[in-house]
Amino acid sequence: MEQYVKYLRKSRFDRDYAELSVEDTLKRHEAILDKVADDRGYYIAKTYYEVVSGESIAARPEIQKLLEEVSAGIYAGVLVVDLERLARGNGADQAYISQVFQFSSTKIVTPTKTYDPCNEFDEEYFEFGLFMSRREYKTINRRLIRGRDSSASEGKYINSIAPYGYTRVKLPNEKGYTLEPHPDEAPHIKTIFEMFLNHAGTKIIANHLNDNNVPTRHGDLWTYCTISNIITNPVYMGKIRRGWSQQIKTIENGEVKKKIKRKKNIEDYNVFDGLHEALITEEQFMLAQQIRLEKQPAAKVKDEFELQNAFVGLLFCSTCGKRIGRTTGSKSRDARARLRCVNGRNCHNVSSDYDVVEKEIISALREWLKGYRIKIDTVGYAKDIEALRNQNKKHTAELQKLNAQLENAYNLVEQGAYTLEIFKSRQEKLNASVAEVKAKISENEITIASMEQSDNAKANLIPQTETLLASYDEMTNEERNALLKEILKKIEYKKEANGQIEIDLYPRLPKI
Repeated sequence: MEQYVKYLRKSRFDRDYAELSVEDTLKRHEAILDKVADDRGYYIAKTYYEVVSGESIAARPEIQKLLEEVSAGIYAGVLVVDLERLARGNGADQAYISQVFQFSSTKIVTPTKTYDPCNEFDEEYFEFGLFMSRREYKTINRRLIRGRDSSASEGKYINSIAPYGYTRVKLPNEKGYTLEPHPDEAPHIKTIFEMFLNHAGTKIIANHLNDNNVPTRHGDLWTYCTISNIITNPVYMGKIRRGWSQQIKTIENGEVKKKIKRKKNIEDYNVFDGLHEALITEEQFMLAQQIRLEKQPAAKVKDEFELQNAFVGLLFCSTCGKRIGRTTGSKSRDARARLRCVNGRNCHNVSSDYDVVEKEIISALREWLKGYRIKIDTVGYAKDIEALRNQNKKHTAELQKLNAQLENAYNLVEQGAYTLEIFKSRQEKLNASVAEVKAKISENEITIASMEQSDNAKANLIPQTETLLASYDEMTNEERNALLKEILKKIEYKKEANGQIEIDLYPRLPKI
């Protein structure tokens, strides 16, 4: 039985659904594709929902999964509302998508046309459609940038989220938004600047706010980075900044990498008079920038960033759930690297030397691997897969029998043994039984594929972990971190006052 898949993605350039939420837009698109599938009798095996804003394949995890399955030839076709849902990014992405569909002989089904990449004319039409989609994307993007530049120069607030201290409000009788002081947050902005102008450091200010239970916008703790971002934002003196955040693209190992570079010095970007009320004076803001530069004189940023913490993004406090961060002591304390909970003022989880925790994690990983080898040798889905395949053999035989009965019904109505009413009744029952058996076969096939994939993923954890443990000392922290994230979902750390360290590992075990 041929299987089809639906791919749904909300584009920020959707003009027809500009006022709808992502969820509402996807529901409308799914209803369109469901009608196409029903009208043409397609069996939909899976649906992918893409809700990220990135246009490149690298920024869209769901399209990556879809293309991997399409490349394997699992589906007869992919349903999309239009071609631009598949690719509106660069030419390399479009060429890759075109090749994946062509080599796997997978059709692209839209409500208006079905594209067969193996057909010469459809292939040209498909590639031309992707090309025009890319041109439209660039044109709309240029217009969007010009519109945002124009709005900023008029003093309108162009971002979707208001900075701490303000709320975002719609301008009356015209397009665009401005800001209004938040009654609860605005006083804290004034406190932050007053403390900084009195030469209190960003860490002291953050501790002061945390000690006084001042909530952040999202309920997290105040950090010195958050305070620094507030101190350097000219929005608080009634200005709108433009061009302070820049996306830098590089190619590493054939893959496009994107990094965001933010400019903190006001002379490095454009500043316009805003329509909103200032929370501090311009004199206060500029004096704060002078103090900031005096505290951090011309620090040079390394051209190449070298990761110092192999457990970044993985290590969390088992007491409060906050992140465990790496810090370095002063030279008077031998400048030793330590790992501590970022919620240290409120959490009593004791910090440890980095190398001590590292040894404990590697030791825990070795112990886990021993037990996992034994488990994977005894637990698997081989018997379940065999049972499902035997079921499908019986279902296939049943399907052949039903088709034979349906053919016999046609013969009987032609011979006059069945009236038209009896034939229609018999046909409906047989068709319902055929659909039910087909659904069972398809469901079993999907379960078998999931079980086989799960077994393979389980088996892959062993060589990945063995590679990490065997080559850990020779690896860079970037390599260690990348491999650890393939093996583990997270690591929890706890240290009691008596010095005993507890490490809990959460492996990436696949589920059916």
